[in-house]
Amino acid sequence: MGEFEFIAEYLAKIAGPEALDLKDDVAIWTPPSGLDVVISMDTLVEGVHFSAGQFDGALAQKLMRVNVSDVIAKGADPVGYFMSLCLPANLSSSTLEDFCTGLERDQNIYGMKLWGGDTTCSDGVCVLSATIIATIPSRKAVRRSGARPGDIMCVSGTIGDAYLGLQIVQGKLDEETHWLQCYHVPNPPYALRGQIRTYASAALDISDGLIADALHMAKASNVGIEIDLNAVPVSEATRTWLSAQSDEIQARILLVTGGDDYQVLLAIPPDQYKQAVRDMPITKIGTVTQGMGVVCHDGQGNEIAVQKPGYTHF
Repeated sequence: MGEFEFIAEYLAKIAGPEALDLKDDVAIWTPPSGLDVVISMDTLVEGVHFSAGQFDGALAQKLMRVNVSDVIAKGADPVGYFMSLCLPANLSSSTLEDFCTGLERDQNIYGMKLWGGDTTCSDGVCVLSATIIATIPSRKAVRRSGARPGDIMCVSGTIGDAYLGLQIVQGKLDEETHWLQCYHVPNPPYALRGQIRTYASAALDISDGLIADALHMAKASNVGIEIDLNAVPVSEATRTWLSAQSDEIQARILLVTGGDDYQVLLAIPPDQYKQAVRDMPITKIGTVTQGMGVVCHDGQGNEIAVQKPGYTHF
């Protein structure tokens, strides 16, 4: 199947009216009055973010969700996206259809449409990139720079499942369906975007690892952050894994530095905290302080050194 056949047969069917039937090399969109536009971009590379040879509906959903998580953390509502695909020439029609089915599935979940992009043939690895467009009431976007001393540090969902899923993919752990699902198709807290913009003073999505992303927030906000490792929420499967480890604290460090969680780390002012935890499923994991950087403690208050806070590409 050629490039233009792929576009006409599969991509045009999931495109929004802004895409002009994917025939004009541009999209045209008029933002509604009173809204700011929030834009984010992420790239997935074969052999780095997904296994060699994988190209399926689950990968399409991962591409959508790593982008959606960024705008969720700002409190924004996704509306459209652009996508760039660098693909091998030998992909079958059924494989391309499966990928586009994954895109359409997440478009329906997150309320957005394809607005355009680019496709090209690659002699090397597969590279997928998406740029997501979202909207939010003017001046309501939650930045990572708004945390203040005294704020309560919270997190959505559970942490570490995707890290353990990666260990399965790499052949280091026995298969566990929940962990693999979290790695291949993360589940960012889409339903919380309204509450995030209502209650959070600062927020960002957790992609590089909880500690690494807490460091990003601490630096941007010019504050310190203290985290209780024992308070970080984990799934039942991960709790069982933790109980089998000889050094639980070191095992917890792996979970909070592994990355790929795509949950949201948020700071909440103390006068908003009680109402926030009634309105959204989040877990308190620490506090914002006058210091600098991130300090981790165990359940008894002992400081725990974390040598590598998370994943970096370079």
